[in-house]
Amino acid sequence: MEPRKEIIGDCELWLGDCRDVLPQLSDIACACTDQPYRVTSGGFGDLEGGFGGWIKDSYDNKGAIVACDIEWTDWMSLLPQALRCDAQVYIFSNDRNLQVARAAAEASGLSFHRLLIWDKRAALPNRWYQQTCEFILFMRKGRAFMINDPSSKSYQSIFQRDETKHTTEKPVALCQFYIENSTKRGEIVLDPFMGSGTTGVASIRSRRKFVGIELTEQWFDVSRKRIEQEIIRPNLFEEEINLKNTDLFEFVE
Repeated sequence: MEPRKEIIGDCELWLGDCRDVLPQLSDIACACTDQPYRVTSGGFGDLEGGFGGWIKDSYDNKGAIVACDIEWTDWMSLLPQALRCDAQVYIFSNDRNLQVARAAAEASGLSFHRLLIWDKRAALPNRWYQQTCEFILFMRKGRAFMINDPSSKSYQSIFQRDETKHTTEKPVALCQFYIENSTKRGEIVLDPFMGSGTTGVASIRSRRKFVGIELTEQWFDVSRKRIEQEIIRPNLFEEEINLKNTDLFEFVE
């Protein structure tokens, strides 16, 4: 399928395979993404009744939650050329994929900064401890430079309140936190696996430009609609700041 590009405000949305689109991109200041990957079978597969009953109806536990026909190395090798000379990258992963994801990132020329942790505050039943956390590889291209808020903690606890039916949706607040720490207003943020468009929404709220790539037309349409709605949504916080700069708040001696 030939990639198709749509422009919505400061957002550039691509319907297509990121392996075809990434070579066409440049000057990306930050990438924040969650590659689809298989999960290990087992977990709650033999639970009966209770949680196991309703989970079996929605997930057969054979190792795949989302469609996955791409390896870490397939796209990671193309990412650095799309980034500007100094850029920061956030790559979501579960614990079992961390090693192969980091190896692919470093083989592409990216350098490891730190392992970040997201506490989802919720978990699915499991025979071997419920996993409440996901991990984020914080990588960089080029020189190391300080994040915008050096007081930020590597551990973030943010409950995921789904806004779509995407099975691996991430919190907008978490993506916005990373984006605002690694970029300035007007710079470009990339998500090669756009999914439901969370990174795009976070970029808009941060006043950053956004490039998103999505292979599945269903989720491309969801992302496009969500981003269109976000662009026209009033920014009450910014309006509040502007109000404070009016003559209403001048000091009177």
